[in-house]
Amino acid sequence: MHSLVVLFLSVAIGVHATPHAKPLDCTRWYRNLTCFIEDRSIVSTSEPDHHQTVTFPAQAAQLIIDSCVVFPFSVQLFEALGETAFLTLKGGYVPVVTFRSNRLHSLRIDHTNLHDFTVSPVENRNLNTLIVTGNPLAVLPPTIRYLTGLSILDLSNNELESVSLNWFASMGNLLVLDLSANRLARVDLLPTLRLPQLKNLWINQNRLRELSHFPDFAPRLHRVRLVENLWSCGWVQRVRAAIWVADVQVYGAEYVCPEKVDGGLCCYDECDDDDDERPGRRYQIVNVNSEPEEASVELVAQTTPSLARDDRLKQRHEVREQHHRDAVDGKSTR
Repeated sequence: MHSLVVLFLSVAIGVHATPHAKPLDCTRWYRNLTCFIEDRSIVSTSEPDHHQTVTFPAQAAQLIIDSCVVFPFSVQLFEALGETAFLTLKGGYVPVVTFRSNRLHSLRIDHTNLHDFTVSPVENRNLNTLIVTGNPLAVLPPTIRYLTGLSILDLSNNELESVSLNWFASMGNLLVLDLSANRLARVDLLPTLRLPQLKNLWINQNRLRELSHFPDFAPRLHRVRLVENLWSCGWVQRVRAAIWVADVQVYGAEYVCPEKVDGGLCCYDECDDDDDERPGRRYQIVNVNSEPEEASVELVAQTTPSLARDDRLKQRHEVREQHHRDAVDGKSTR
């Protein structure tokens, strides 16, 4: 009898100590490698909860969590990903993400209402691609500098108001930086900053008056998008020759500058901080890639009313990882 009691207690203690796993099955598979988890609610905590352990399919090389409610996407959920190398959070409601993973190569957070994004302050050399797009994210964590392995960083179509390029100095392999369609009024950087491998810089659709030390901070820059900002004409005139000398291709044209060539860049002679859509004189750089003596600044009249700034920012701005890689490979077109 004593032996039976001891055995019963041992089993009971073992059962109590075993975590209660909540396996999340795939709603569908794509080519046996990509697992879709759709329309689910996943509750996590910032601290380990041995009674609510979540497990993801171990054999999924790529995991797409689509139209789910996840609050929060904690460090514990990243640890539960197992051998998954590519994670996409798409749609649904994932407002808080705390990133830490030594296995992921790619993380995409696409239109999930993300407003709080944190990176654990531990160096990460494995994450190659980070795409955070279409979210009400207003502040970028300085700890993003710990993602030293990034080659593609897409922060487009959020609500960022300022950013420090100095945070990206540790990313020695950064090839693509997309800050387009935010609300950037300020970009900070030290005069000594160099992003040695940066080839593509998209900074269009913001509220910038100037970009200091451009293009010196990116000695290998090949392509840039600058349109739909509030550039001062003084900055435009100063940077024109530097763009030509550095052989940087300027992509995009301002539609409010009539009868002008592709690659043109408009600027404001004056800017009212209280009304960034105030009508005024606008100028355009012509032939930024031509010989310096042929380049000119030309006064144009604003004949087409522009969209309200917030309406432009709300327009869907889809950016795919393959699009970025094509740009790096020289496959993009104007």
